[in-house]
Formats: sequence, C-alpha cells, structure tokens
Amino acid sequence: MVSGLDSEICMKKGRGNGWMEKNWLKGSTFMVKVWSRKFPLYSLVIACLVLLNIVLLITAAVIWIYSGVVGEGSASPQINAQALSIEMNQLQRLQSEAIKAHEEAKQALETETRIHQRLKLQLENNKSLSDSLQWQLEKLLTMRRALMSNTSDIRQSCGQCLPGWFLMNSTCYFHAKSPSNTLKNWADSKADCVSRGASLAVIDTWEEQLNLFENLPKTDSNLRPWWRRPGALWIGLTDAETEGTWLWVNNVTLKDGGYWIQGEPNNHKNSENCAAFMKIDNPRNSWFDSNCQDQKEWLCEINPHN
Repeated sequence: MVSGLDSEICMKKGRGNGWMEKNWLKGSTFMVKVWSRKFPLYSLVIACLVLLNIVLLITAAVIWIYSGVVGEGSASPQINAQALSIEMNQLQRLQSEAIKAHEEAKQALETETRIHQRLKLQLENNKSLSDSLQWQLEKLLTMRRALMSNTSDIRQSCGQCLPGWFLMNSTCYFHAKSPSNTLKNWADSKADCVSRGASLAVIDTWEEQLNLFENLPKTDSNLRPWWRRPGALWIGLTDAETEGTWLWVNNVTLKDGGYWIQGEPNNHKNSENCAAFMKIDNPRNSWFDSNCQDQKEWLCEINPHN
C-alpha cells in the first residue's frame, strides 16, 4: 500500500512534470549547438528562411536579367533576318527586272538583225537587178555602136566627113596623133581645130563619151602609171577663166560632174587648167586636168557636110 505521503509525493511529481511540459510549451527554448556555440532553434530557422529568401531573390534577379539579355539577343537576329529578307526580295525584284530588260533588249536586237538582213537581201537583189539592167544597156549600146559604125562607113563613103575624119553619131571627129601630126599645147590644139572649120571636142552626153571611149585607141600601159602613158588628147574643156568652173569651148558650163579619173581634177601645183581625155579601163574615169602648155594629141569635132 502506498502511504498517503507517497501518494502526495507522486501527485506532486505528476503535477510537477505537467507544469514543466506546460512551461516548456509556453516559453522554454530548445537550444541547438553549432560548433562551440548554442543557438535557439527558432533563430536558426528564421536565419535559414531569410537566407533562402535572399537566394530566391538573387536567383529571380539573375533569371530576369538573363531573360532580358536573351530577349535582346534574340530580337536582333530577328530584325537582321527581316532586313535580310527585305533586301533579298529587292535583289530578286531587281534581278527579275534586269532579266526582263535583257530579254527585251535581246528581242529588239533580234528584230533589228532580221530587219537588217531583209534590207541587205533587198539591197543585194536591187544590185543584181541593177547589174542586169546595166549589162543589158551595155549590150544594147554595143549593138547600137555596131550599127552606127556601119552607118558611119556608109556616110563616109557618101562624103559626109572630110578625109582623115571619122563619123560617129552624126558628128565628124578628127584625131590628131603622132607621127602624122606633131604634139601641141591646148591653145595651139584649139587653133588647129578652128583652122579646120571645127572645134576641140565637146563631150556633153554619156552616149558620146561612151562612143569615143570605144572608138579611140587605148593607151599603152607598158606597166606605167596612167599619168606617164602616151596617147592622151586635148578636149575642149578648161577652167582657166575661173578656177573650178569648167567651161567648154562653146561657153557651156560642164554639167553632171564629167567623167574624171579618180582624184582628178586636182590642179596639181596650181597649174592645171585644161582637160584631156585618156582611154584607160573605164569610160566613166577617163578625164584629167593638165598643164595647158603640155604637148599632147587633140580631138576636133564638126557637124558633117550635107
């Protein structure tokens, strides 16, 4: 049996333990030893929470700053990509325009080439036609000259021209040539023709020029340039009165430019004022100007006697 004293002690003890528990819950402090020091438990918990908050704030700040940097860094390539895309579109447009312009220029060139080829072909056809007509004309003139030659022979036999003269196209011509006649200058040649009742030849038509070219003897080339060949003869043409104005002995101005050798008349040394005829190769190129004092053969003409 427990005595009353023991029971009281136990009750006191029990009451004492409950009081201690109560007091611990109310205000007792649980101590934690860190290294050599003891700290209340709640202080360490608060410190840990503060440090955790600081770490979280720093982490949030770092994440925000990194996000901003990444945002700026990612925006720049976006802008650059957009700019490059715009420039690429412009370049493609310019390239398309250049290709289009090139094609248009190419087509224009091809069109001009076709037109040029057509014109060239037309020109060649015209030239062929002209050559054919010229050949036919020359043929007809040759036939006419043959007929006129026969007519001249008939007329000469009937006394139309004086002895030593020849008839051509209803005109009598006298060709003074060596050795039967001495060479003369232009003025003396003119005087000789006048003394014969004639004049130095006046060649005022292409037909007359062509007939004289065919009937007069051709000069002997003997591998010499034309201006050194013998056989040139004076005709009735001079510009002694006015340089460059060529007059026939009948006071008619030269028309249609004449039938000069290429490069003539050139008034060499300012002393060539009289015209001479030379049969070389082309009837359209057989006149030249010469010094009037040069000694040459000459050609007179007169209308035939009825």
